[in-house]
Amino acid sequence: MRQTQLIPYAERILRDCFRRNWTQIKVVTAALLSVVFISGFVTLLAFTITPSVISLVDTIIRSERSYIAIPPPFSEALYYFIFLNNSGAFWNPPKMIVWAPFVGLLVLGLDLVLNGIVLGAIAVWAGVAYGVMYPIVGLTPHGILEIPAFILQFASIIVWQQASIKLILTKLGGRNADMQEFKQGFKDALTFAALSISLFALAAFVETYITPRLLEIVRH
Repeated sequence: MRQTQLIPYAERILRDCFRRNWTQIKVVTAALLSVVFISGFVTLLAFTITPSVISLVDTIIRSERSYIAIPPPFSEALYYFIFLNNSGAFWNPPKMIVWAPFVGLLVLGLDLVLNGIVLGAIAVWAGVAYGVMYPIVGLTPHGILEIPAFILQFASIIVWQQASIKLILTKLGGRNADMQEFKQGFKDALTFAALSISLFALAAFVETYITPRLLEIVRH
């Protein structure tokens, strides 16, 4: 009985959370996808004008792999490598600076742009180097989970930044802060964070155990 009541309660909490913060989610989504598109377009243009750039990018990627010890496919180590890297804003101290009021917004913006540039450039590079099916098969299965996870992660941080900055500025102005509003923002940030971590966990599983198998099929 309690379980049947818990599901509608959770659904209502999520629905209300998304309704209150739908603008933030739309802004983050538009910003991230815009950067991905621009990055992909610029990368494709560079490859078209100067084909030698393709081999240069390939060399850079291969040299980077020699510095970063990426675990082998289908391994538990790879799963945790992907999951912990993507969800670093929630646990990695250097990356957790995004939660610091004011300065965290700048870091968050740079992180969003960097992730978008890398995603767009890698997708185009993989398509040019290995064929159009390679990035589709290699990115889509886990991407449909990972991209929403990043969007929710960014939205969580923005909601927290809004709540905390408003509280700080109100206090500095000598006015009484609306603690109920702050607590609601904090709860919404936690809700988005929990959803983001859950999606990152699922995306890491797909990228570790399913995507490599699909890529093997494409190669053959």
